Amino acid sequence: MGFASGAIAFRRFAVIGPNQPDIPDEKLIEKLQEHALRVGDLGVPEPVEYGWCGGRHVLDASFSFAHNVFNDCLFFALRIDTNKVPGELKKAYQLMEEEAAARDNPSGFISKKQKREAKDAVERKIEDELRSGRFRKSKMIPVLWDLPNQMVYCQCGASDQEKLLEIFNRTFMLDLQPLSAGSAALRMLEAQGKRRDYEDLKPSRFVYGPGGESQWPEYPWVLKGPEPKDFIGNEFLMWLWHEADAGSGVISTGDGDVTIMFDKALDLDCAYGETGKDSLRGVGVSRMPEAIQAVRSGKVPRKAGLIMDAHGSQYTLTLQAEQLAIAGLQMPEIEEADSPRTLFEERITQLRDFTKSFDKLYEAFLKVRLGGWDAVKNSVRKWIGEASKKQAA
Repeated sequence: MGFASGAIAFRRFAVIGPNQPDIPDEKLIEKLQEHALRVGDLGVPEPVEYGWCGGRHVLDASFSFAHNVFNDCLFFALRIDTNKVPGELKKAYQLMEEEAAARDNPSGFISKKQKREAKDAVERKIEDELRSGRFRKSKMIPVLWDLPNQMVYCQCGASDQEKLLEIFNRTFMLDLQPLSAGSAALRMLEAQGKRRDYEDLKPSRFVYGPGGESQWPEYPWVLKGPEPKDFIGNEFLMWLWHEADAGSGVISTGDGDVTIMFDKALDLDCAYGETGKDSLRGVGVSRMPEAIQAVRSGKVPRKAGLIMDAHGSQYTLTLQAEQLAIAGLQMPEIEEADSPRTLFEERITQLRDFTKSFDKLYEAFLKVRLGGWDAVKNSVRKWIGEASKKQAA
């Protein structure tokens, strides 16, 4: 059931709009049912069809309190079906029809009229096969709506995200705002009356680029994205890396200490768009010589495996910097659960605890980013230089 067991992957979406429900009710269940994906028996299906499903499996078409309400959250899924005949098969159908028509012609060649007729026959054949569901491919994307916190958890790519945002608005008359590094920072800072500080944020230069002192980082992947301040996520990961390897790894937040360690995976990319990418794997990955060399050449972290300890609970995860996307989140084992429902509800509580600690960690970074950041940059540069000298020695 996606969030009910195993490792979890998700992005977060803030629910935006007036008159939001704070607890699940029968109306929400009815709206899900109303916008469920229904596969018709008649008519040629669209190339892409999508709608809600119950979430237990891709063919789950039932919605109820028993199956979709856990604690004060609503669990369901987005089902996306694609209906497409492979191009090579279309070509084969066409050639077979044309060859059959040409056999009866003395010349051995097919006429223009026969070619049109062959094309029409192929289209009818394809429509029949699409109606039969022969080429239907279905996938299910779990969705967890935390109503009291006005937050949706869901893991989907860019094209699927468009569908999620559209159908959520159509179903509930509410919008979803993807929380990337930039938009999450704006959300937090705006609540503190610091929108102007957010707008003034510019990329940091931790090392000189290949072009020397006159060159400044561009973060090309951010320039191509929808949120121009998402480079803050890369700086967040760089800060965590510095705190973990140059310091104790213990970071004070407004809600207790959080301990961070880097673990097994580190992906880096050149902030200047010139020296390419590095993908490092292994124990002690952040201390590998290749990691420091990558930073010296102008690269910054984009994804990292982390171990995070907060309030006595340990979480293992992979963090994608710009989107603040979480993958492979492993939470503490729940030793006593007398039913699958109890287990799921306990995991929702754990997920909320993790999210709260992660947000406090991000807020602690933003506090440093807006005050005392020059000292941090100098410390990072010194750390890089000292690590490089050790490697040379």
